[in-house]
Amino acid sequence: MSFLKNSGLKALGFAAVAAVALGACSGGSANDDLALIRATLSIKTVSQGGVCESVRIRLTPKEFIGEANKYANNKMMVAEVNMIGPTDEDGAPMCNGSGETLPMAPGNWEFSAPLASGTVTCVRNIQADGDLSILLIDGVDGCGGPSGVNEMSAESEMPAEGETPPESADAAAPAAD
Repeated sequence: MSFLKNSGLKALGFAAVAAVALGACSGGSANDDLALIRATLSIKTVSQGGVCESVRIRLTPKEFIGEANKYANNKMMVAEVNMIGPTDEDGAPMCNGSGETLPMAPGNWEFSAPLASGTVTCVRNIQADGDLSILLIDGVDGCGGPSGVNEMSAESEMPAEGETPPESADAAAPAAD
């Protein structure tokens, strides 16, 4: 085996073995053609001392729903969103930023971000054909910004099971003859 003493041939032999090993692994799996799901993160927060620092958003899986591409993340991860500003928005110095997550497995994910007024947390069902826009606004609960809060307040006005709904102003008014 004197030909293996030549370093060039030795390297060529190792390369051939590696190519054969990789060829055996390239068989692909059934879920390779599933979509890689990435959520778009948007942050709006009050500037701290006139500075806009990046915000680290924690993404934690709560429940997996459906099949995921083999490259999708299924563990807690952190996405860093670079912020720009501050800009004057109605007299308040605001920082704004947006970014994208790493590929995520489909299911319910919790998004949590430390903003100036405290930690904002929400849970969103992440699906390839669903709403992948996560908007976290300082002082507003939920993943969708002010519209998400309005939907929540409408739900909170619903009576609990067994209770009678409150009368609306229209129902309490006497009927006109």
